[in-house]
Order: sequence, then structure tokens, then C-alpha cells
Amino acid sequence: MSGIDLRIKKLFKDKKNLVISALDHVMEYGDQAGIEDSAKAITNCLGTDALLLSRFMLKRFGSLLAVSGGPVPVVRINWSSSFYYPLDYRVGHTYIATTVEDAVQAGAEMVICSLFLEENNEELEARNVALFSEVVRQKEKLGIPLIGECYVVEHKEITEAQLHAKVKRVTRVMAELGADLIKCFYTGDKFQEIVDNLPIPVFTIGAEKLDNDLDVLRKAEASISRGARGIIFGRNIFMAENPSAIIQALNDVMNAGTDVEDAVQKYHLTR
Repeated sequence: MSGIDLRIKKLFKDKKNLVISALDHVMEYGDQAGIEDSAKAITNCLGTDALLLSRFMLKRFGSLLAVSGGPVPVVRINWSSSFYYPLDYRVGHTYIATTVEDAVQAGAEMVICSLFLEENNEELEARNVALFSEVVRQKEKLGIPLIGECYVVEHKEITEAQLHAKVKRVTRVMAELGADLIKCFYTGDKFQEIVDNLPIPVFTIGAEKLDNDLDVLRKAEASISRGARGIIFGRNIFMAENPSAIIQALNDVMNAGTDVEDAVQKYHLTR
């Protein structure tokens, strides 16, 4: 068993589906409600299976994760201009912000890196593939699993069919380039096609802040019903009125088969 295989096995433990949250937003655009106080945000999410963080958030507050059953720390490797929402950049210029070695030195047990493709810029896309491939080489050398992130910047501007087709293509490219896990959009009724096209586990993202906890649970339930092995939700967890309760409810729905309405009532969630 390789170091990568061992760490993935430890991530899943005996669970079928995972609840993961993302606190790396502030690395991308600096201002995010719910993460003003990093220590508080981390503490609110200690019930998750893993947490996405920047390297320096982990260096500053990693001791909070050093508790029994604490989340696996996942460090973001890349910084991409298209994530800088204040200026509405549309092109995925991407750079390695921290090496895998530096992430591991900070305490990371896994890393995450985006790959932006199909942006009508052949030179840029080749450069993005070269960057992603370099991250793969680094993580293979150190035995650290890599979550490949497929974020479609223009998702609000294209049809559901176009989004589905792009996610299906780009996620398979990442898998063949060496990603060990995938983070991507949930594309609806046809999402199982994306799962079936991949040889590695898939997690869906929240993408947008949903209106209430009931909708969050419904999206998670729909995701796993079509093959996802869990969710990576940022704002829909750390901005919830009761993050601990929504984390418990997500686990009940995704692993115990609890009805979403029953989970909302049990944990006094919003609807």
C-alpha cells in the first residue's frame, strides 16, 4: 500500500460518504463572511471529516485540529485569478502558491489544486496542465493525495447540458493526469455519468450559498444518490446558523439514510 492509498483509507475510515468543508475562500479573495475569525471558523467545523485551508491558516491554527477525530487538513496549492471575485476576472490564470512539500511541512495530509480548461486560450490551457502535472509529481514523491478541483467559472452563463459535458471532460482529464479524488459541480439527474466516467471518488460542491439548511441536505442527498462519495460545502456549512448541527444532519442523511425532513426537525435546522 502506498502512502497515498493509506492516507485516503484513513480519510474514509469506515464511512461511505464524507462531510468536508472549505475555509480556503479567504486565500482566493480575502473577504468572506464566516471566516473573519479563522479560529472560530475552524472550531465550528471540527465535526467534519476534512477541512480545506490555506497553508498559513493551518500553520497558525493547526493545533485546533489536533483533537481526537479531528478533520484531515487539506491545503490549497494554487491561486487562480478567476477566483478573485471582487474584480470579476473570467480567465483561469493559475499559479502554484505553495509547494506540496511546504504544505506537508505545515501539517497537510492532503492537497487540492484546480485545473482550468476550455477557456479558448490554447497556450494558457497548456500552461495550466503543466502546472497541474507539476503538482502531481510533487504529491507522488511525498505520498500525499491530491484532490483535483473542476470549477467552471462560467457556470451561470451556460446551459445545464453544457456544464455537465464540461465537468465530465475536465474531471476525467484530471484523473488521468494523476488526481486521487475529484471536487466538482453537481450536475443534476445525469451526474451518475460523471461518476461512471471516473476511476476515483468524487465529491460535489455547494457552489452557491443555498437559501436554507433543508436545501443543503437535499443537495447532499441528491449527490450521493447519483454516486458521489460525499460533499465539500463551504458557505453552506460555515455560514449556517448552527454549523455543528448541519454537519451532524449531513452525516445522518448521507450515511444513515435519514430523511431530510426528519433531519431538519431533529437538529432544529432552517427551512
